[in-house]
Amino acid sequence: MSRMLIMIVCLLVSYACHQEHDPADSLDFSGVEGFLRISSTLEEDTEPSPAAWDSLFATPGYEVLTESEFTSQFFREKFSLVFMPSKRSELEEALEQEKERPFYARHMQHYLRAQQNREKIIAYMDSLQAHSDRILEKSARKAKNYLPKMAVEDYIPVSFVIFANDARGYDPVVIDILFAMELGDKLPLLIGHELHHYYRNQMLAFNRDDIDEAFRDILWVLDQIHAEGVADQIDKRKLFSDNSSPMYPFSGPWKTMVEQAPDYIREMDETLSGINWSPGEIHAAGADLKEKLPMSGHPVGFYMANTIIAEKGEKAVKTRIGNPFAFFRLYNETARLKADETPIFSEKSMRVLNELEENIIAF
Repeated sequence: MSRMLIMIVCLLVSYACHQEHDPADSLDFSGVEGFLRISSTLEEDTEPSPAAWDSLFATPGYEVLTESEFTSQFFREKFSLVFMPSKRSELEEALEQEKERPFYARHMQHYLRAQQNREKIIAYMDSLQAHSDRILEKSARKAKNYLPKMAVEDYIPVSFVIFANDARGYDPVVIDILFAMELGDKLPLLIGHELHHYYRNQMLAFNRDDIDEAFRDILWVLDQIHAEGVADQIDKRKLFSDNSSPMYPFSGPWKTMVEQAPDYIREMDETLSGINWSPGEIHAAGADLKEKLPMSGHPVGFYMANTIIAEKGEKAVKTRIGNPFAFFRLYNETARLKADETPIFSEKSMRVLNELEENIIAF
């Protein structure tokens, strides 16, 4: 066993011995622990056993990621490429070639950062666990500010992994631990945002798996705009306005995208109003709107939610939180009250949305 591997094992054992691992009040770090073991094995130029890989992907965070947007093969290939010394020249070539494919290059750069910060990551896990009650209480409170009056469960599933400088509102909520480290004391804002997604998903007025193929893209667009627009009220203002935030450098582009949101709304209105209600037309319109939707709906949704809140208050966006069609109706009602250039969806577009709702949601 190498010196580095011995150090990692000792640090993890020390960390584990100081934790109670009560699922009712602690955070889940099994994905990070598995990542550290796998990466240290790969650094020995040794391929981990199938059982070791299976153990990694059975941890709650990696399990939900590989059931949704990633594959286990993606992580196996990228981790091996980044950490195995024999693949160093292949890694350098891949990073050079993939400058035009930032999605993949960004992930590999992220894993290299994890390699350079192992000891900090382990110390940070210990710090997070020591303050888990306070972090989760603050996070849940922020999520509840934009949810209907309801009791948040005692157990809030939050799993830390290494996957990207990002987070996801799945079940469990998935947080990249390097991203969490960068956020520092602002971490509850991010967790609150993702918890909002988690609780909202439990209240959806439809089952995504039951949606007809022709409706999936357009429903995805509507749902993303609604979900991100409301959840972004929890964290975006503070993260983009505080110059100590790691997201502050992106505040300019964010502000520009929000200012441009009316352009997308007008284009969306034109697309919807041109539909003559056929599955083929709806499918084509949904695919087009999905392709053009900026940043997976964040800035458009933020603009629409801001419009509602400015006129009707925060309480208004809590109503029927699981129904994106209700959110669009509320936006349109609010936009009609304004005397400025706030874009409004036409009656034809709203009829299309109402027909979609009738086909998708069982009242």
